Amino acid sequence: MKFLRRSALLPLIMSLAVLLPGAGGISASASGGINLDPNVPVHPYLQYGAQADPASVVRVIVQKTSSSVQSSLIALAVQTNVVEEFPFINALTLEVPLGLVPILAKVPGVKYITVDGPVKGQSIDPTTLSTTYEAAIGLPEVWNGSAGTPALTGAGIGVAVLDTGVNASLPDFSSNTLVAVNVNPNASGPQDNYGHGTHVVGLINGRDPQGRYIGVAPDARVVSVKISDDAGYTTESDLIRGLQWVYANHGTYNLRAVNLSLSSAIPTSYLVSPVAAATERLWRSGVVVVAASGNQGSAHDATWAVPGADPYVLTVGALDHNQTAASGDDSLATFSSRGKTQDGVYKPDVVAPGRKIVAPLAGTGSTLGQSYPDRITDGRYIRLSGTSMAAPITAGTVALLLQAYPNLSPDQVKWLLTSTDRTYYGQSDSAGVIDPLAALKRAAAGRVGSANQGLTPNGSSLLAPVFGLVQGLLGAVVGLVTDLLYWDSGYWGNTYYTAGHWDTGHWDTGHWDSGHWDSGHWDGGHWD
Repeated sequence: MKFLRRSALLPLIMSLAVLLPGAGGISASASGGINLDPNVPVHPYLQYGAQADPASVVRVIVQKTSSSVQSSLIALAVQTNVVEEFPFINALTLEVPLGLVPILAKVPGVKYITVDGPVKGQSIDPTTLSTTYEAAIGLPEVWNGSAGTPALTGAGIGVAVLDTGVNASLPDFSSNTLVAVNVNPNASGPQDNYGHGTHVVGLINGRDPQGRYIGVAPDARVVSVKISDDAGYTTESDLIRGLQWVYANHGTYNLRAVNLSLSSAIPTSYLVSPVAAATERLWRSGVVVVAASGNQGSAHDATWAVPGADPYVLTVGALDHNQTAASGDDSLATFSSRGKTQDGVYKPDVVAPGRKIVAPLAGTGSTLGQSYPDRITDGRYIRLSGTSMAAPITAGTVALLLQAYPNLSPDQVKWLLTSTDRTYYGQSDSAGVIDPLAALKRAAAGRVGSANQGLTPNGSSLLAPVFGLVQGLLGAVVGLVTDLLYWDSGYWGNTYYTAGHWDTGHWDTGHWDSGHWDSGHWDGGHWD
């Protein structure tokens, strides 16, 4: 599916050569005399573009060393104006010719420069009807308090969903538990023309009047923050704008969790990513950030994209619960991304049901409704698969935990869910299935630990981000810096970033046609 907005980016269509250690730091040389230097605080994508196509104009995100640095002076140094500011992470966006990016990097107060790259949603492959996911993780016992725990429905807890908007007029949603806002200047309002956001919101607090389809935390207050345009396109700055809105309003709506069923399209080490800076800022402010792991299976770069690649956030993979409440037939969904990030952290942290999940349909005229009419059931619902579905199921579980124990910190919530997850048949890694009831019982017993101990936070140093980029983003083997491969052609060459993708500085239809994103990649023929 497309969850992207047209964005002025840069023409990077060639593969690069083998990493070479050099004097004064690690450097790299690409074909055509292009040199990349990890010691420069500029994403390698931009370094390459500055030499390959210096005249092309690109939008970049500039992170500043402190709030006291004047954004206008940074812009003035390269003869441009500030497009937008994100004060909660000390960042701004600019539009500059690629050739001026190296100059921009030398301006006092500039910390790191990245591409304002595209963001894609993780929902794929609508499939057959099922609403057994709730029973598969024991939610009826939690809702009814029938297992010795309080009856919990998420009441009083706010969850922000940053997505394509929501159809707030559906009977599944109540004005008492749903707030819809729009932060994308290119969107006409908070409504959901695409359909992804409505499905995600419904998995958290939807409640079918007939009781057939109920979200994980049906009484939680969900704030739908539309970050895409009306066609479902978005960029990293749109995502950061949404995260900034959550940061500014989390007290007003008691927002204790945020759901991100999306990922950036350009891999970047979390140590220098402005998206990671924003998610970690929210985490430190008491907001649990839940992110989808992605739908690339076991590909070598499957977990390289933020926000899921950030070790602080709670990253969720997709379980195939086989449409039964019993756990004996559960397995990992084949499309669920797993593996090490470019910074050497294994993801996801947990898994949750994410295959053949039914939730509200934004409308038969929505993009998803038009694309998959055979997946519509009971007229108002649609079945979808992906880690996009697993993430809100987990975010709803977070709301249940926080309703019972509102003083839990994000680190404690993450610890509870990861320390009580259950194993499933064929499990090959540490990411087990979330078990809300077990987490509640452990919290009730007072045995609460804290996750994320000893991690290096975003932006803590420049050297660490350099190694993170070299080791992971550029096709690295963690810890073996001198043996790394830089920009392997299978990912960064014409297979992915074709001339059709980057031409005229926009995301044209040449990228989204059958060459990459059509049914051969996303539809049921591949993921079912």
